[in-house]
Amino acid sequence: MSDSSLIAKAEKMKTYSNAIWLDSIKNMQSWLETNLKGALSQQNASGKDVLTVFVVYDLPGRDCHALASNGELLANDNDWARYKSEYIDVIEGHLKTYKSQPVVLIVEPDSLANMVTNLESTPACRDSEKYYMDGHAYLIKKFGVLPHVAMYLDIGHAFWLGWDDNREKAGKVYAKVISSGSPGKVRGFTDNVANYTPWEDPTLSRGPETEWNPCPDEKRYLQAIHKDFKAAGISSVYFVCDTSRNGKKVDRKHPGEWCNQTGVGVGARPQASPVSGMDYLDAFYWIKPLGESDGTSDESAVRFDGYCGHETAMKPAPEAGQWFQKHFEQGLKNANPPL
Repeated sequence: MSDSSLIAKAEKMKTYSNAIWLDSIKNMQSWLETNLKGALSQQNASGKDVLTVFVVYDLPGRDCHALASNGELLANDNDWARYKSEYIDVIEGHLKTYKSQPVVLIVEPDSLANMVTNLESTPACRDSEKYYMDGHAYLIKKFGVLPHVAMYLDIGHAFWLGWDDNREKAGKVYAKVISSGSPGKVRGFTDNVANYTPWEDPTLSRGPETEWNPCPDEKRYLQAIHKDFKAAGISSVYFVCDTSRNGKKVDRKHPGEWCNQTGVGVGARPQASPVSGMDYLDAFYWIKPLGESDGTSDESAVRFDGYCGHETAMKPAPEAGQWFQKHFEQGLKNANPPL
């Protein structure tokens, strides 16, 4: 970057932390212990707790309803065994070693939301169902008994599960999943991970423009799903909202657009207990790093997803997870609040 104002904004961004994605066995091996060790060093030097946030993201058959972010493990028994022994068990070992510091785990984005809405329409999701459900039970039993670890299961976003029937079904699915992981405990849920839905959008209401969604922004979504999950018998219902890319209403023409949206802007800064009157909102946090692509726009690529070729998806875009400088710079320019 040569623009001095953008450089200054990027420097401000560096003063805030964001989540570390353990999106492959190799990346987990590279990033997990390194960051735990670094956090412990900071904690010992400062005398204050240093929190580290990781995204656990390598289920067999990952992202069954999309193509851009499919993972390394397939929906079969061999890769299920690898997920347990080479991924979850290794994470557990490191967490047990570094037990004097707080850790948050954001668990398997998009997976359970797919179980709510896409089992009937998407064969790949049906093929993955066993591994998604058993995988959550396994990791909750492993991580949920560690007193220094807080886990948040992913609940998609307002324009995925916001409708009344989806929220009611979600309550049953998530209650079953959490129960299956007993005696492990789950702190709560993450919303809007890697998405763009604004925290508040007073211009939208339940009507044709929102396909009659009663929860057309993340605030209304969490208010509604908090009630629904409590009614479903889930005892611990707290939320972390991803505000890394929802500061500005993006250009998408349909709220289902999710790939590299133009008009992106950094959202609210990471902050604990950010909203008065919502004591169940634990934090705003930057979970998806601004500047990491959602998926390639190259139609010839194996992982090309049609959404990444839509009109409001910025192009040309690299593969999911790779650096996308143009998208990063637009997010800095459109930051709300300004950087």
